[in-house]
Amino acid sequence: MNFSSYNFKLNGAQHVKDNANTIALALNVIKADNYVTATGKIIASAAMTGADVALAANGNDLEITINGKSIDPTATGLATDDLVVLILDSVNSEVVLCLDATDRIVTNDAGDTVTIPTLQTFVRELSVV
Repeated sequence: MNFSSYNFKLNGAQHVKDNANTIALALNVIKADNYVTATGKIIASAAMTGADVALAANGNDLEITINGKSIDPTATGLATDDLVVLILDSVNSEVVLCLDATDRIVTNDAGDTVTIPTLQTFVRELSVV
């Protein structure tokens, strides 16, 4: 499931850099989920800052790169769960971005960590609908 917030659409990629402060791995998030519901599905999270976000031209598009994190999970996930990475603005209670992740088992035993790899997404050149 991939989606972005209205503020991201309205204000552009700089909105991620200026406002996102948490990266999280969550289970079974859908676009209709509000902030409280989506954050209630988090199984691992870490703080992030604008320094974790890079914006760069890529041809006619804008590439958004978000640094990955290794995180100690707080819950587990099954192979049948739909894993997503959430980019959150906890100050304004906003799910800024939701990006699909590879579904897999996530364990929560002593010493377990889960690694969210570097994320890349694009703001594409406008096109005719």
